[in-house]
Amino acid sequence: MPSYRDPRDGRWRYRTRVVLPNGKHKRISGSAPTATNTQKASDHAERLHILRETSPGLVQMPTTLVVSEPREVSTTKTVRQYAPEFLELYLPDSKPSERASKEQILDAHIVPAFGPLQLDEIRQSHVDGFTARELKRGMCRKTINNRLAVLSSLLKYAHENHLIAKPTLRLNLKRKGAAKDAPIHAVPADDVAKLIAAATDQRYRVAILLASEAGLRIGEILGLQWTDIRDGELRVRRAVDPRGNVGKPKHDKERDVPLSPALVAELARAPRRGLWVFGRLDGDMLSYASALKDLNKIYERAGVTVPVSDTGETRPWHSLRHAFGTECASRGMPITTLQELMGHEDVQTTRRYVTVTKEHKHDGIALVFGAPGQQVANTLAKSGSGSKSSTEN
Repeated sequence: MPSYRDPRDGRWRYRTRVVLPNGKHKRISGSAPTATNTQKASDHAERLHILRETSPGLVQMPTTLVVSEPREVSTTKTVRQYAPEFLELYLPDSKPSERASKEQILDAHIVPAFGPLQLDEIRQSHVDGFTARELKRGMCRKTINNRLAVLSSLLKYAHENHLIAKPTLRLNLKRKGAAKDAPIHAVPADDVAKLIAAATDQRYRVAILLASEAGLRIGEILGLQWTDIRDGELRVRRAVDPRGNVGKPKHDKERDVPLSPALVAELARAPRRGLWVFGRLDGDMLSYASALKDLNKIYERAGVTVPVSDTGETRPWHSLRHAFGTECASRGMPITTLQELMGHEDVQTTRRYVTVTKEHKHDGIALVFGAPGQQVANTLAKSGSGSKSSTEN
């Protein structure tokens, strides 16, 4: 309930119920500081009280509200009040997966942590407190950055609509110890073979090959239909997001991918139960959760460890897609071809798969100018003969 004036002593007080991090409900109450007995001071005290209860370990803010001069009560919305409006109006034409991701992050992380604060009340100490708690919980920096990015988008949108001044918060964590272009963590070729052998379900042998020999993302594998395959290649037309929404592939990039011999053979043996190549046994679309759960079981059965990224994450399906990129790059596939096959928007993303060795450099010089060793020998021979003749003269 909003702050109210107690008729017994004229003090502004608040009383409300909050949901604690463990899911339990708790009633809290309090009043405005004696020195500033106003409704605004009571509202401010309530928001701080809620933050203390819902965000343990948050950097403590002053419990008193200092008012240097009388001013109008702020009508700025709180983060909790503004979040639905932001979701409704911000990027209305964005992909369902992007909107679903923002909604999930807002509901599960941003609103619980910053919800009681007005948009113009968020300070660096609140952000630092949120970051400290997330790190303490074992969250990686990339995950924290993703969550803070949603808060940043919300505040920037509020500024663009003249609700608040331009935010000056630091909302990005430097990824300590991680290079700008982090190495790719792929499943080794021998382990891919073990996974295929351990997959007793034909659907999963096909899916593993779609990732490791066609470079498809898991959403694209789930969205692949039998009509997308013809004349020895497949066309990536759609992708399924974690909530089951069907949309365009990432970056809206449709692409054609030739089929490998192993993939052709497994597809020929795969039963057709409906539209989806990698679908449920009853023919309906398979869910993200089921695909991930079953693949983890296959890793375990095959005795293969899921590669761990520099951020501490394990992505079983994506590591198979990385196996495709790494294998193609190591065998000298032109980088622009690999970019097209993997559906990358920026060639710099594709470059992360390419490791240039000393042998590659020698092979490159030999291809254009001839064998480096032979050229050196010829040059030394000429140099030696020239020196000899000049001495004799």
